[in-house]
Amino acid sequence: MFEGCAGWLHEAQGKTGVVLCAPLGHEAMWSHRAWRHLADDLAAAGMPVLRFDYPCTGDSAGACEAAHFLGRAASSIVAAAAQLRALAGVERIVLCGLRAGASLAVQAAEAMRSHPAWQGGAAALVLLAPVVNGRAYLRELRALHLNWLNSVGPTETPPSPPAGALDVLAFRFGADTVRDLEALRLDRGANCPAPRVLVLDPWPGSASAAGALAQYYTDGGAKVDTAAFADYADMMQSAEFAGVPAQTWRRLVQWLAPIAAAAAAAAASAALPAARWHLPGAAGTASLRVEVDGVVEESVWLGARRQFGILCMPRDAAPAPVAVIFPNTGGNHHVGDGRVFVTLSRRLARLGVVSLRLDVSALGDSPRARRSMSISAIYSSGPRVDVGAAVDWMRARGFRCIVLAGVCSGAFLSLHAALANSGVNGLVLANLVKFRWDRADDRSVGKGGRSWQGWLSAARRGGNWQRMLQGHVRIGPLAAAMARHAYRNASERVTFRLTRLRGGEDLASATAYARAAMRSLNERGVRTDMLYGSDDMGLEEAQLRFGRDLEALAAFTHITVHRHGCMDHALFLAEGRQVFCDQVVKHVVGMMDAMEAVGEGLPQGAKVC
Repeated sequence: MFEGCAGWLHEAQGKTGVVLCAPLGHEAMWSHRAWRHLADDLAAAGMPVLRFDYPCTGDSAGACEAAHFLGRAASSIVAAAAQLRALAGVERIVLCGLRAGASLAVQAAEAMRSHPAWQGGAAALVLLAPVVNGRAYLRELRALHLNWLNSVGPTETPPSPPAGALDVLAFRFGADTVRDLEALRLDRGANCPAPRVLVLDPWPGSASAAGALAQYYTDGGAKVDTAAFADYADMMQSAEFAGVPAQTWRRLVQWLAPIAAAAAAAAASAALPAARWHLPGAAGTASLRVEVDGVVEESVWLGARRQFGILCMPRDAAPAPVAVIFPNTGGNHHVGDGRVFVTLSRRLARLGVVSLRLDVSALGDSPRARRSMSISAIYSSGPRVDVGAAVDWMRARGFRCIVLAGVCSGAFLSLHAALANSGVNGLVLANLVKFRWDRADDRSVGKGGRSWQGWLSAARRGGNWQRMLQGHVRIGPLAAAMARHAYRNASERVTFRLTRLRGGEDLASATAYARAAMRSLNERGVRTDMLYGSDDMGLEEAQLRFGRDLEALAAFTHITVHRHGCMDHALFLAEGRQVFCDQVVKHVVGMMDAMEAVGEGLPQGAKVC
């Protein structure tokens, strides 16, 4: 942690260090896997790397609505460069930014060049798909959010953001940030603030803003190299599908290699002393305990050091005996969309409750996280076992009551961990899509995932018909997806009725499995809250397994189903995240009240509400 920013140091012995300047909002979530592996690749090539979360983002301190974000983000890059120099003893700093992070890198390089402590500023800039024109960037973001809202948003129309602010999927840009972005024009600023520049352009051509920027910097006297960013689209998509652009990362490392070699040669000729610093523990796994936003957080490795997590604890009170674990949602790392797990875990800590933001071994910042991911891998047995290992880890630390709280695939992992591990006492499952994952699910991945309520909701929105008539929506794939959905729904209902007519249910069937699973949890007394958006595909799956009115769940005293019109599937909207957070808090407080009622008192100083 430095100046409230949470960072990762990727160790190496070279004298050229690289600060990675992440993109903003959803682009930071989608590219996290690629960004983490770029840092690994640069460190493997001998360049120490610092990647970090800007203030009010990721695991850093601060609230999302804090003002003057862009200016503080650019300042944090300068602070990150100073931190990297102090930790790793580097002599040169390269700033590498992606999308809006590239724009912030330019601003940070300008600040470094005018600061006497940097003696000329950054040695080089790497600008990956840079945002050159802020107005064009905002138009792109508005279109993305509107398209999502019109296609898979909730039934209820969400409230508008505050005046001047902009919501983009799960992230909000404040009014002052929007104004700063509108004024952003890299091609109208001062001359390039670094002597060497690499510009990688996903959309090369005569109309390319990145290409024009490269020419602008060349005319200003910088040595600029340009290349296509051919695998950009593979990286910049939803995290469960996003890949690592291996070809581009190799090109980037090769471009930086001569700069790093020159720094190493200069250091050798000057006979500089070795950097005097050391991190305890195995490389890349030094634990850190810090105070942030009124709570205490600690980085932890668990499950034979295969998994990473952030343990969030109360600062002043003894912790309650109840602890909460948040598994990954989809391919996202442990912070969650809209920082939902960060804000919720800190809220719980202020109530005296410890929580763990978990990265299972295949995802996020875990030591051996994969370079590629798929829906099938996320739903496979490995992540389920990982969550169970996290439950055992928390139990071994004295917590008598463990609650798992997950969204979508995180709800699935929580459910299966609870079924396999008797150490789970409570569940909060938001928009659980499947009760069991079969080979048929592997085959159907990516072939349309929307409920009938969702289709009807989309059909009621006039803007969608207008987009279809204008040719912006392809009718063929849409009709095929609806046909597949209708076939699956009808065939499963027919199969279920036939098994009942034969005098019993086939235990191998998905319906029988779901009912047996919920019966088992109920008999064990596992308190289970199931949350669904009113038109969510997960609700339709639940109706398929338990009846249209979920009547098969009515007899289970420990299982409660909640429906909310404001909840979208991934909890992109603030209203849906608030519902989830409030339900988790209510669930945990109820568990603590129950423990107190049976004589399992809370530690002195712990709060119940």
